[in-house]
Amino acid sequence: MRNATRVWICAIVALLCCMPLGASAARKEINVLMESVPDTDFVLECLPEFEKATGIKVNIESVTYAAMHEKLIPQLTARRGSYDVIVVDKQWVGEFVGAGWLEPLDRYIANTKGFDTSVYVPALFNQIGQVHGSTYMLPFYNYSMGLVYRTDLFKDAQLKSEYKKRFGKDLAVPTTVEDYIQTAKFMTRNYKGEQIYGVIPQLARGVGIHAEWACLMFAHGGDYYDSRWKPTVNKGGALRAAEVLLELYKTSAPAGATAYNFDEVFSAMSQGKGTMMATYGWMLAKLNDPEQSKVAGKVAMTVMPGGHAVGGGWGWAIPKSAPDADAAWQFLSWVESFEVAKKRALLGGAPTRFDVFRDKEVLAKYPTMSEMEKIVATGNRCRSCSAQTRSLMCWPESSRKP
Repeated sequence: MRNATRVWICAIVALLCCMPLGASAARKEINVLMESVPDTDFVLECLPEFEKATGIKVNIESVTYAAMHEKLIPQLTARRGSYDVIVVDKQWVGEFVGAGWLEPLDRYIANTKGFDTSVYVPALFNQIGQVHGSTYMLPFYNYSMGLVYRTDLFKDAQLKSEYKKRFGKDLAVPTTVEDYIQTAKFMTRNYKGEQIYGVIPQLARGVGIHAEWACLMFAHGGDYYDSRWKPTVNKGGALRAAEVLLELYKTSAPAGATAYNFDEVFSAMSQGKGTMMATYGWMLAKLNDPEQSKVAGKVAMTVMPGGHAVGGGWGWAIPKSAPDADAAWQFLSWVESFEVAKKRALLGGAPTRFDVFRDKEVLAKYPTMSEMEKIVATGNRCRSCSAQTRSLMCWPESSRKP
């Protein structure tokens, strides 16, 4: 009997020794909180490759922008949170870094062979990457604003002839604010039996109208504050921007534009009702998708009139409350590698790296990427990390309807 017992014990020990190491513990899991946007979907498509190579299970939770900040704060202030990786909007950088909620990434970068942050477009890296000499984020995707326009309308022979006769110059995509106003008025008409408008603006109270106004403010040399941090949103370029936005609404936009947010402007533009629209770079792929847009193949994008616009994006970060910062970095160094960043761009993502913007395969699929690089590179930002949160104080005033 005792011999039989020994045999059973030996068999059990042998079985345990044959089990994969850490069958219950070695298979790590990390939790990631992201916004519900196309670029998140592109990460999800690439994810099986990482999980297979590392054995790390990645649980991505995506939520709406409206819910994200509120969901993050309790996690960031906890001694040990639930999320190993988060994405940070540029508007939150000052708040999150200033409060000490984000883990500096410099030591991880230094210890990762071949990891180079100089590949990021400086206009983005200075917003959602480095703060006061330390790196807290890696730029994930950009939402720098540019001017979307209908290529078919600007090539229309009848419209070109009429414009030349009226103004004595060729019809072209506007590069100045004055030409923007003039072209928008001209393009507001009945075109082949359909009413079209010169511009499709976001004018509902909120982030959208603020962005429309800020693009025009930067074009007129304005800013939120002067060198002493005294608000300047009620004079100079900022005031002129408000006047231009009001003029565009009255002369060149649908009457219902005062209720337009992101979804409404996309709907109007994709239905062929607009000539131009100030919007985010990643919108272009959606507008050129035949399944989502009637004007697919007839839409391009360029730098905003005046040469500057709202620059922005999201950055990957590791919270100080992360349960497993090392595994989190393993994921970040993979997802921001050239190969994966390129794959995301080919799926329709909004790049942040020079080498992805200039990649031959990416340019072959999306020729407008060269123009997108210019848009990202010329995007304006607040002068410091703290300015990002201070600028929020301007929103109630800058987001009132015309």
